[in-house]
Amino acid sequence: MMRSAIVIVLTVLLPASLRASVLIVNGLSHAHTLNQTNGKAQGTIRVKNEGAKASRILIYRQDMIAACEQQVQYVQPGSQPRSLGNALKTNVDERTIAPAEEYDIRYSVEPDKSLPSGTYWQVVMVEVAEPVREQPKNGVQVDSKVRYAIQVIVDVGNFEGPQLSYEKVAYEKVSDQLSLLKVTLKNNSGFGARTNVIVEIYDSNGNKLKTTEPNSRMLYPGFCSTFDVAISDLPKGKYDCVIIADTKKDLFGSNIALQVE
Repeated sequence: MMRSAIVIVLTVLLPASLRASVLIVNGLSHAHTLNQTNGKAQGTIRVKNEGAKASRILIYRQDMIAACEQQVQYVQPGSQPRSLGNALKTNVDERTIAPAEEYDIRYSVEPDKSLPSGTYWQVVMVEVAEPVREQPKNGVQVDSKVRYAIQVIVDVGNFEGPQLSYEKVAYEKVSDQLSLLKVTLKNNSGFGARTNVIVEIYDSNGNKLKTTEPNSRMLYPGFCSTFDVAISDLPKGKYDCVIIADTKKDLFGSNIALQVE
């Protein structure tokens, strides 16, 4: 059975040449389960300044929406029915961190007692107020904002195994060395599930050729997630594939025929 609760995930989009001086250092996930809606969960987001000067950070909340076949969106709190809304609170809205200092942003989650069982979530944004400056290119100076999107996910009540459906499977050739099988799954239940996807590949005689490396993502209730499964070293030809999605409570499988050009 999956034991989930509050999961914190760090997501940063920066050019490869940049390195942020402010980092999140206490791991990507923290787990809590609230068996009753009158419970309370608490945790910390540890921030460290590895730069040579003080940095000011801004802390605010947003909802994260991962609709099928769409880019992830960050919107105002309360924009989706399973938002934590005002139940999620942080101890500060901004903070200046000295060089080499580590600081714990404390958060608490106290859901409304009327909430039905299920998974609820929200995002804590930690934004570095001062932009990171890239080296000039062709005389143009580019400043990049650094934001960490930290997801706070709460399971309320007795966990129930999710019901997953395969929404889309597509083959994409990225380069001569790399191809991807893009598997889109939807969670049709009230609880979220961290799901692991693998693909077993067979030749036309039924011989297993390989099993792909595990690919793990969070699937939120009512929303989708696309798993990019690397498919490499396959000569041109036809193959039979078995896709397996494992939630640690149930397995969901799908068979497809794959043509490698």
